[in-house]
Parts: sequence; structure tokens; C-alpha cells
Amino acid sequence: MGSYNGSRDLLVGVDVGGTKVAVLVVNGQSKVLSQVTMPTFLEDPEATVSGIIKAIQVALRAADAYVDEVACIGLGVPGRVDPFTGVVRNAVNLGWHELPLGERISSEFGVPCVLENDVRMAALGAQRYLGNEAPANMVYMSVGTGIAAGLVLDGRVYRGSHGMAGEIGHMVIEPDGPRCVCGAYGCLEALAAGPAIARLGEEVARTSKHSPLRRYAPVTAAAVYEAARARNAAAQEITSLVGRYLGLAIQQLVMSYDVECIVLGGGVSREGEAFLQPILHELERLRQDSPLAHEMLRPDMIRLLPPDYEAGTWGAVVLAGRCPDQARYKIPVLS
Repeated sequence: MGSYNGSRDLLVGVDVGGTKVAVLVVNGQSKVLSQVTMPTFLEDPEATVSGIIKAIQVALRAADAYVDEVACIGLGVPGRVDPFTGVVRNAVNLGWHELPLGERISSEFGVPCVLENDVRMAALGAQRYLGNEAPANMVYMSVGTGIAAGLVLDGRVYRGSHGMAGEIGHMVIEPDGPRCVCGAYGCLEALAAGPAIARLGEEVARTSKHSPLRRYAPVTAAAVYEAARARNAAAQEITSLVGRYLGLAIQQLVMSYDVECIVLGGGVSREGEAFLQPILHELERLRQDSPLAHEMLRPDMIRLLPPDYEAGTWGAVVLAGRCPDQARYKIPVLS
């Protein structure tokens, strides 16, 4: 490592997902010093935490930095997180329950660690991306393996009474639809998330001898969008249906919270225009049906993050940068 400069001006952002742990190290001028992605180890909670610690260590080495130069670590986790205590109350995909992750990471590195739900954290990253154009009321909507929204109201992240605000993936859109992992039927996530798109593609591949989707084993959401870009009618029908569901979800968010901007991100959103245009088409249909929708659902309010912008890790860096100055091994209290 390089020579220690005696200042604590580095920020570490960590985005923990069900398949990977992404770490970003930046200096006080927001210059990227390293970016590291490692697999998430899901054998048991201890293995997962050890993997997160390892990923941070690797990122610091790649940045040629000492831990003594780190001011704070920001960390996002999927699930129900208590940002005031650093405890992950429940993270189903990771198998965590009442895990004091903030304390574990803080004690390991000897620096403060702040936690947040991953999508709310990514909303901070979306805010950063928009910069001076970021409105006081906006939503970051993530469409990937799951679907969720990070709400920013009056310039602040909104968590709700139980830390569950923005769980739009479990809004029931089609009561007679497929069963969701949450137990309900017809949830948005069961209709329009990556696995749902892949399932619809698999059905087409199984029933159509001439479908280009038969070339894929297994069929993925990316394969469906690739076929749609190649003007395959069945794939376009799927992407149009997904766009309809997501458009309806956006309409409900706008009508519920009167936000000025919806920022789209997540793995499926990386399909770009093939992902975006069916959503815009549905919003335009809604605008034509209702004068109120015409006023509220402005076409320019939808923003698509570029595929190379990591809203999660940048949001974690923003979170770390807001960390109060407290003693080592303490969990900072967020305002």
C-alpha cells in the first residue's frame, strides 16, 4: 500500500446483493480509487458477513489505501434495516434476522459504519446522479431480480412507519396473477421483475418451435429484450406487457406521492430503450385516457440511469459522507 497520509478523507460504499457484493472507494473529492465486485457467499450469515469484510479489504488494497484513511463505511442491504442501530432486522434473500451488521463492520475496521436498505440507498445515488436537477420529491425505481422503490420526499429519504416504504414489488396488480414469493397473487414483482420476464420467455420458447428464444438455455430477461430488439413478435409482446405493468406502478407512485421525477434503474433497466419505450407507451396511453393523468404523468419526468452508473455503491458513498463524526466502534445516529 501507499504511504499513510494521516487524514481520514476516504469513503467506502458497499452494496450487498443476493449474488454480488460491490464496493466503491473514493477520496474527499469524489475521485474513484477502486471498484471491486465479489460474489455473495450465502452458505450461512457468518460466511456472508466474512465475504463483505473480505470485499472491503480487497477494495482498500486495490485503492492502495490504509483503513486509517477511511472516514466512514456506508452499506446497503436488501431487506428491513434499522439505520439508527445498524441492525438488519430481516433480509430474506440473505437469510439474516436481527443481525448487528453495522457493529460487526465497524468493529472489524475501527471506523463508523452506517446502514440503509439497498433501494433507499440507491435513491441517494440517483439523487447524486441528477445533481442540481434532483427535485425535492422523487422516486428511484429498481427493476431487477425484484422490484422496489426508494422514496425521496421533501429532500429526505422516506422509510415509513416500519421501514417498509417503497415495497412496490408487492403491490397487487393482477389479483388472478401468478403467486409471488411473498405469498400473495399477482404482485408487481411476480409479473414484471427479471425472473418473471424470463418465465414468460421460457413459455414462449417451450411452445413455439420457431422462436429465437429457443437458442437460450435458460432463457433470461436479457434474452427476451434481445429478441424484442430483433423485432420478434412474441418477445415484443412480453416487453409490452412488462411495460404496461411498470407504467401502472409508476402511475400509482405519482398519484400517491405527487413526485416530480421517477428514476429507473436496476439490472433489467440496463436493456435501455427496449425496456424504457414500452413503459413510456403505457404512460402515454394513461395520459390520453385522463386529463388528470395528462397533467401528472409528464413524459419528461421519467429518467433512465445509464447502464454503467452504479446507483447502489454511489448511494452508499453518499450515506457514508453524511456520517456524523463519532468515536471509533460507534454506530452513528442518523438524523
